[in-house]
Amino acid sequence: MFHYVQILTLLVGCCLNAAAAPKLELRPKPGEERDFVIHPKLKMRFCRIPAGKAILGAPDSEKLRTKDQKEHSFTTPGFWLGKFEVMQGDWESVMGMNPCSFAKTGENKMLVANMDTSQFPVESVSWDDCQIFIKKCKLAGFEIRLPHEDEWEYAYRGSKGNKQAFYWGNELNGDKANHRGERPYGTKIKGNTLERPCHVGTYSKQAPHPWGLCDMSGNVAEWCDNLYPGSKYRVFRGGSWSDEGEFCRGAIRFRNTPDDRSKVIGFRLALIPESK
Repeated sequence: MFHYVQILTLLVGCCLNAAAAPKLELRPKPGEERDFVIHPKLKMRFCRIPAGKAILGAPDSEKLRTKDQKEHSFTTPGFWLGKFEVMQGDWESVMGMNPCSFAKTGENKMLVANMDTSQFPVESVSWDDCQIFIKKCKLAGFEIRLPHEDEWEYAYRGSKGNKQAFYWGNELNGDKANHRGERPYGTKIKGNTLERPCHVGTYSKQAPHPWGLCDMSGNVAEWCDNLYPGSKYRVFRGGSWSDEGEFCRGAIRFRNTPDDRSKVIGFRLALIPESK
């Protein structure tokens, strides 16, 4: 009898201790990668962008800096950002068609003949098209949208600050991003030029990002959520396969009409935690 009483006492004690113990929150680490199902036909990988404060824009000393790249402070509670640009295969899964110029049926199909372009970034999609795609996606507890350009740049910097043109340093000539390498930045050495987009993540080993993101410079430029101040144009960032090195800098800003479909612009998704 004593033996059973001891066992019962131990069990009750364990339950009480468990109830009293605080619940541990599994906080994601900076750059942690997770796969989220955002559509019945689409699972996408995202990287954790941590909470923090940073100075964005370019200092006066940065080569080819323009007045619309002025320094400013930005603070975020943290969010998730797509590890990759949205791919052709992703778009087809959700939208049921492929609008890309660099695809089997696209305008530039000869440049990608015999290539599997499903993991090329989607392009030739307008800002308005992106909103249609986003409305078809859903994830409990999160708002799915394009990143605001400050969120985009904060993620681009990867805690490295804005005292260098790129998150990896101050030089680019086609070796660390898919762009027009024959028109380098920060060096006179000319590099490779593909003249087209390429498989996402191709340059991840040459230019590893602190938080795991790929193709934040080059490949295709990326639509952002916000308007360019004082205009009806939407911002896009990052530069593309067609751009010179200077236009792939972290601080560079572009703008275009929301209905324009360009073969140099795609997008990346952000997951913003909903307020409780």
